[in-house]
Amino acid sequence: MKKKRIYKYSPIEDCYATKKKIYIFRDEINNYRLRNKKIEIFDFGCGNALDCAKYLINKLDKYYGYDIHNESIEFANKNFRSKNIIFSNKLPKKKFDIIIISEVLEHLDKPEQVLNLLQKNLKKNGFILGSIPNGYGLTEIEKYLIHKFFIYKIAKFIYKFFKKKTSVKTIPFNHQSGHIQFFTLKKFRGIVFKNNLLIKFIKNGSIFGADLTGSTILKPNIFKELNTFLADYIPSFMSATWIFKLQKDE
Repeated sequence: MKKKRIYKYSPIEDCYATKKKIYIFRDEINNYRLRNKKIEIFDFGCGNALDCAKYLINKLDKYYGYDIHNESIEFANKNFRSKNIIFSNKLPKKKFDIIIISEVLEHLDKPEQVLNLLQKNLKKNGFILGSIPNGYGLTEIEKYLIHKFFIYKIAKFIYKFFKKKTSVKTIPFNHQSGHIQFFTLKKFRGIVFKNNLLIKFIKNGSIFGADLTGSTILKPNIFKELNTFLADYIPSFMSATWIFKLQKDE
């Protein structure tokens, strides 16, 4: 019997382990659906929906995406909204089965307060799926060097100089909210435990890669796949990204 496909979009691997993350999220959501046919998912910090929400929305589950960046929310609603999928800049006043917080905590002044809010919005048997960068991993080091020595701006200028001018449609993205939290596993575990949450798992995402290496060394797909595959075999403190699952401690 052919398995019914419920997801419209298929992720492609990148230097940030997006494909790997999405399939981990999907496995957890699909397993939960076997016990609970009707699922309500809350995506906190969904942005324009292109990095994560796009690959998780489907016709079976109710999906509520939240973000403070209005332009991104407008884009997400215009391109992905349906009768069971909505994106908003207003926090919902209800509980959810599954909460997504993908690449968000590192942008927040007080991530522990957000985790406290989210665990209150979680149903009894629900869980949180998320990801964060290693604040002292190779990806963050690359990003620091790129901005410190203006490498990205120089590369962008050279690229524009040699590339023929074409009209490109701008996709909204919150560039103003950069990384202000630099996590270690110890720091992350600390804020999780303070909020009465249990870590069910923390998995390595990738070894290295940001905008520069992602568009050069890691441009071939085989290198992107190797970057995420080999990350499973290194100590967690060496991984550039971490993918996690949290549940209430009850």
